Amino acid sequence: MQKPERSTTNNTVATIPIRNIWLLLLYASDLYKTLGAQQRVKLEQNPQELIILVAKLYCQAVSKRLMRALSCGYQQHTQSLTRVRGKIDLLTTARQQLLEKGRIRCQFDSLTIDTPKNRFIHAAAHVLLAQLEDKTLIRQCQNIISRFTALKIGQSTQYDHLTESFDQSGKQDKTLLTLCRLIFNMAIPTEQAGSYLLEQADKKDQWLRHLFEKAIVGFCRTNFSSKDWIISAGKRLYWQQLQPSTGIRDFLPSMQSDLVIERRQCRHRLIIDTKCTSIHTQSFYKDKVFKSPHIYQLYTYLRSQENPVDPPSLNATGMLLYPAINESINESVTIQNHQFRFCTIDLNLDSGLIRKNLLDLLSQWCCSSSSFQQND
Repeated sequence: MQKPERSTTNNTVATIPIRNIWLLLLYASDLYKTLGAQQRVKLEQNPQELIILVAKLYCQAVSKRLMRALSCGYQQHTQSLTRVRGKIDLLTTARQQLLEKGRIRCQFDSLTIDTPKNRFIHAAAHVLLAQLEDKTLIRQCQNIISRFTALKIGQSTQYDHLTESFDQSGKQDKTLLTLCRLIFNMAIPTEQAGSYLLEQADKKDQWLRHLFEKAIVGFCRTNFSSKDWIISAGKRLYWQQLQPSTGIRDFLPSMQSDLVIERRQCRHRLIIDTKCTSIHTQSFYKDKVFKSPHIYQLYTYLRSQENPVDPPSLNATGMLLYPAINESINESVTIQNHQFRFCTIDLNLDSGLIRKNLLDLLSQWCCSSSSFQQND
């Protein structure tokens, strides 16, 4: 039996070198996939230069966008007018007796450049400005802010890019918005020279957990050849059902894995579940034991998906992957034809070692790692 788990934040994510926070942000970003091999190597070796690269690309993209006019959008207005425009609000018009005053209440759309997208781009310049030291980049950001202010475009740190549709002319906006999202992610609180001290708050832990998960996914998608590997992030896993009752589908929950990697040649599958706590806890009999709930979760991912018509599911490997500080664990065991792996990535190491350790961990389960897109 395990004792109630104590707070383990101090042992896992409390002190991470700033350069390795940048490294995780690099791996997690869409920008990482678009970089050339030499540029990726340079940034992996010096991840603190990521902010400089992002600033340069952002300023270039915004300047080009301003040269050919910002994208427009429709904004809804409700106003009392002297003529009909758009849709008439009959109830308000009658209630306020506007017709007797020669006016009518209307709802209409008007074309504007003060859109959520442009406000998001404008706000990114302010966030970026506070993090830069290069005088040339600072001046370019100030010019961008002046232009947006002159155009009477506000600021917004929220933008639902998933609802946006991009045509051929909007591809530049898509790249620019990718840079903006990365800029907001890099605005880490309590920034100091040297190391970061993350406050022991659930919000901060969730932020790092999400970042760590995205970083592992981005790292795999960039370093594994899509010709030889199938990589799925956030894949839904469903229970294999026999003789279901009429309403069971409305109540039975599905599962969502963090990362599934499959080697086409080996016909073997790896299911990775990332965590952001200590890899071990304390029991009544041992000072350090792996956490039962995490093992049960991974066990469910593996055994619930076994299907004779899907051969890789019958001997799939499961991995629990944790960020750690000054701790390296790589243990494995086979349970009911499935290998279970318990691994940590030491985020206190040099960025080159972090990359090497990730490749080593991910290559041990497959028959060969020769199809990795090595870029060093």
